[in-house]
Amino acid sequence: MRPIVDTDHVYDGVPGLRLEGDRLRVTVFPEAGAKIVDLVHLETGENLLWQNPRVPLRRTYAGAAFDDVWCGGWDELFPTDAPCEVGDNTFHDHGDLWCGPWDWTVEEDDGETATVFLQRYGIAVPCLMQKWITVDRDGLNVRFRHRLVNLGFQPVPYVWNLHVAHPITPRSRIDLPVASLDVVAVQPGRFEGAASLRWPEHDGIDLRAVPPPNAGLTEWLHTAGVREGWCEVVHADRGIGLRLAFDPDVFRTTWLWGVYGGWRGHYLLLTEPCTSAPGGLASSIADGTAATLAPGEELETTATATIVEGVE
Repeated sequence: MRPIVDTDHVYDGVPGLRLEGDRLRVTVFPEAGAKIVDLVHLETGENLLWQNPRVPLRRTYAGAAFDDVWCGGWDELFPTDAPCEVGDNTFHDHGDLWCGPWDWTVEEDDGETATVFLQRYGIAVPCLMQKWITVDRDGLNVRFRHRLVNLGFQPVPYVWNLHVAHPITPRSRIDLPVASLDVVAVQPGRFEGAASLRWPEHDGIDLRAVPPPNAGLTEWLHTAGVREGWCEVVHADRGIGLRLAFDPDVFRTTWLWGVYGGWRGHYLLLTEPCTSAPGGLASSIADGTAATLAPGEELETTATATIVEGVE
């Protein structure tokens, strides 16, 4: 039986890893911050991750401006989102993990199940991030196991975000297990002046539906407390979708960053399970919502990305 992992995969000149079973394909690029570029449903050929049409995949490096090299896909942001300063420490735009290479190895591949192990040390904080990505030959799931370790001698406050970009059309739909959303004032989109929105409908607006690309909007919302650990974006015109499942005790809120012809003229939606509300590490420390890892502490958690079929 053929291996699931192809370690000779190259895309846009960047070497990577391709994990391909009978039903899905996922590509990971350790030299580009362990970015996941593709999550493809093989039966339809649909890629469930958005790719920036104007920015190619490149090896990443410390000091790059995230927005200018962001080619889409799935990134991990840690220990901040927004760049900031805390005490005498400076935190890079969108954190440490997306810029620069990760170490990796194929831990298992018997033709039925494959697991790739990746790890990366933090730059601004004395932490080690490890993750295992597992794909089954006949499955529609990509399973993630994470281990975050504080190697230092002081507590480490942090923000950790799963930054997943979805391609959308006007027939795409968002599903969340919540009763309300909060509006981030710097990018309110349709909700200028509002602080909180009822889910799934607010003042006659169906929040599950996405505006069209000619709306010219950018809006940033986040869940006000997560009852269950999942979010889902489905596409009625393509019959498929992507569901993310995660631990709500770790990722305590989910951000929705909707770009509907607004920011740089793009059309996409980000779902971002996160440990804190939007604002970056300095803001989260100030309002007491930053997560904290004690000296020597290890945090283990899991997440699953599932391709949803049969969407009507």
